[in-house]
Order: sequence, then C-alpha cells, then structure tokens
Amino acid sequence: MSEATESLPALAELKAMADDPRLLDVGDGIVPIDTRWSFAGGTPQKFDNHVSKSVPLYSEGHALISQCVEFFSRRGGLIIDVGCSTGTLLAQIAAKECCKDVSLIGFDIEADMVRVARQRCRELENVTIRQGDMLSIDYNGANAVIMYYTLQFLPPGDRHTAMRMVCDGLVEGGGLLLFEKTLEPDSRTQDIVQQLYAEFKLDNGFDPDEIYQKAHSLRSVMAPQRSSETHDLLREVGFTSITTIQKYLHFEGILAIK
Repeated sequence: MSEATESLPALAELKAMADDPRLLDVGDGIVPIDTRWSFAGGTPQKFDNHVSKSVPLYSEGHALISQCVEFFSRRGGLIIDVGCSTGTLLAQIAAKECCKDVSLIGFDIEADMVRVARQRCRELENVTIRQGDMLSIDYNGANAVIMYYTLQFLPPGDRHTAMRMVCDGLVEGGGLLLFEKTLEPDSRTQDIVQQLYAEFKLDNGFDPDEIYQKAHSLRSVMAPQRSSETHDLLREVGFTSITTIQKYLHFEGILAIK
C-alpha cells in the first residue's frame, strides 16, 4: 500500500474534525477536543516535534537530566520516569554507559504514548514501559525519579500525596528531577513573562490562533503553580536539599534530594 493511500483516512478524519466546532488546531496537526487536551490518538506521533517548539530548552532539559542521573546510577539501581511520553528521554539515558546495569522504568497514563514508547525502546533490555498514573506507581527502592512536565497535569489536591509517595519511596540520598511550567510571583512579572513566551512560540512558527487555541485546550487539564509553592511542597514531604538547575521564562527544572 502506498504512503498516499495510507494517508487518505487521516486526511478524511482531519477534514471531519475541521467541521466540528468543538475541535481546535493547536499546530503540527494536533487537534484536541475543546478544553480537554489529550496526549492520546495521533498526538504521540507528532509529540516530540510539537513540544520541542512549545517548551523552551526542552531538548537541553533532556540532556541535563541525562547528566544528573549519573549521580544516582548505582549498580543494580532503579530509575523511574513518570510521564515518559514517547520514551525519548529513557532511550537517551539507557544509552549511557553508567546506566547499562540500571533498571529504567517508564510510566505513562496514555495507552497510545505507551505503545510509541515501547516501540522506541524495544531493543533496550534494561528499559520497561508500563501504563499507569503517578498515584499508582510503586516508588520503593528508586534511586531517582524523573517528572518531566508531568506534575502540572495532576489536580492540585493530589500533588502533596504524589510527592509524599515519591519521597517515601526513594532510597536515602535519592533524587527527584522535577521540571514544571510555573506561574510568576506577581501579576506584573506574570504578564511580562507570558508575553515573552508568546513571542517565543511565534518565533518557532506557531500563529496567534494556534497559541490561543493551545491555551484554551489546556484549561481543564493543566494547572501550573508558583515556583515557591513547588519548593515548599517538596520541603513539606521530606526532601532535604532542593535547588533549581534550569530556568527559562515560565519553565523550571528542580533537583530535590531526599
């Protein structure tokens, strides 16, 4: 079957979606339903390209985490990636010499993401991909836990429980690598940073309608919080050493050690 023939159902589907007023085009052919953004359906195939244009220093964050896990990669150890999406970061970590004898487990709540991640990591013997949400994961014995833009999608009322589970499960001296989109400390800086972020997305090829529609699609799905609130939460659940290792506009990477 030719590529042209294979694409006909997808084109017909996109045309049908374009006629549905509930659906929004957020760029890169990703079309969520109204305010219910989802990582399911056709999103996984387009995810890496889309998110690298949407999140500043996305690839650099992957590289930074790959370096950081070297401090926690004990022989026979365990590293857990919560919200592993397409498995790109896990594959990068698995390629490191220091992680050859470390078990890497990736979790994602979306079955379609799990399928893509399993395909990407199929030849990596120390990588396992499972379907599950962060409140159902067994973190016991983990040397490091990665949450790369994941916690922001958990309802705020569940975040204390999730972070407590992670901290309790980590071995003594284990690390959490938590990357999040944040709110700024006051209304003036929030407005300035929000405009700078919009310009970042415009420079990466998104048009104003796509930027608005993406924000609209995330209304009931994502709830960022202030950086200070995240740091306070991590202290409350038992992390003893917390520092920011990456920051650009709204986007922050935190290293927290038990």
